[in-house]
Amino acid sequence: MAEPEPGRPPRSRVARLSRRGWSLGVVGVSAILVAYVTGRPEFLVGGLLLLLLPVLAFLWVRFRRVSLIASRTFLPEVVEVQAETRVRLVVENLASGASPVGYWRDTWPWPPFVTAPSAFPLISGRAAYGRDAAAEQFDYRLRPTRRGVFEVGPLIVDFGDPFGLADSAVTAVGSNRVVVTPAVVELAEGALSLAIDEGPTRMPTRRSFGGDDDTMTREYRRGDAMRRVHWRATAHHGELMVRQEEQRDHAEARIVLETRRSAYRDARGSGTVDQAESEAFEWSVGFVASLSSHLAQRGFQVGLAETGRPQLASIEQPEEFRLSLAEVQLTDQPDAQFSVLRRGARADRRQGSIFAVLSESDDELIDRLARRRTSFDLAVAFVVHPRTPRQMATLSRAGWVCVRVEPQDGVQEAWVAAGAEQESARAGT
Repeated sequence: MAEPEPGRPPRSRVARLSRRGWSLGVVGVSAILVAYVTGRPEFLVGGLLLLLLPVLAFLWVRFRRVSLIASRTFLPEVVEVQAETRVRLVVENLASGASPVGYWRDTWPWPPFVTAPSAFPLISGRAAYGRDAAAEQFDYRLRPTRRGVFEVGPLIVDFGDPFGLADSAVTAVGSNRVVVTPAVVELAEGALSLAIDEGPTRMPTRRSFGGDDDTMTREYRRGDAMRRVHWRATAHHGELMVRQEEQRDHAEARIVLETRRSAYRDARGSGTVDQAESEAFEWSVGFVASLSSHLAQRGFQVGLAETGRPQLASIEQPEEFRLSLAEVQLTDQPDAQFSVLRRGARADRRQGSIFAVLSESDDELIDRLARRRTSFDLAVAFVVHPRTPRQMATLSRAGWVCVRVEPQDGVQEAWVAAGAEQESARAGT
């Protein structure tokens, strides 16, 4: 629907009689009936006056010229889910006459959909204020509950006649976009052992203890094999130290995100104003946001791969990446160039860690992931809301660490569960 022009009353304008106006009208009609029954003209005159007042009040609020325009500034402009942003709302009066006094409500597309009513003051018109429009500023707090890019507005102003006989609501022109990104959760350090893909970006300290025992060592972390403990360095430092046996040119990690609509059995076809299209997919996107931040902060070169048409920006461009996380949606278009390996990589060379965030992915993708397990030092799959354990079983047999996740589970909870599965797998071998 096209927005109304600033100089014209909005099309969404409504008017109605108040309880007082209806009561006065009923009394007026009753007085007219009494006049006809008794033949007393004074009742007729009084009844017509009582009936005329609410009619005039209704016409006054319905056709009063009101022309408002609203603009908003968000501080911050990009906000995480469940985080708070301050909204600075500026309302201008473009009409020649003063605006009505009443109450204002701003709107957005998630519950509770509207702010609590607040007093709306009189704003002088252009005729009294000069050529420029007069304006008023309001502030309120907004806490988005969903990821996405949303329009906040329009502003609704409720007003009535001076006697309270009729009410009207007018919509101010203008809405503004707010970007809501997934909440980034700080994942527990050491819950999942990533020591096997360390490189110069996470350079350990060189410890020298003389002779042939000089080696690269670091502190013991949960999940490290006991066979890698350097006992001489441990005795020297008074804490467990392990050998840093293998060095890489780069610490690499690959994240695979399932974005095809067919892979999410809870997908509704389209999202509603207050509900996401797929809760499983929302969990997946939120987890990718936290995981990519966790890896990048620890010096990993993170590559992203989507099973559907590419939508996510490179993590090397943080602002663009955050915006793409807010905008990414399920798609029916598969990525014809999708590859588990990074572009130009050799299948016979190890490529660090891989993390797959899946749901009801098809057998072809599961088989590709299973076959490529040997190309990575660490492979972890988070399977969200699966219908059967078949996919997890296939990946587990290939050496993947698999974690079953439900949309209501916490990101931190899934991360810790992956560490427990990794430790269990190592104990079984």
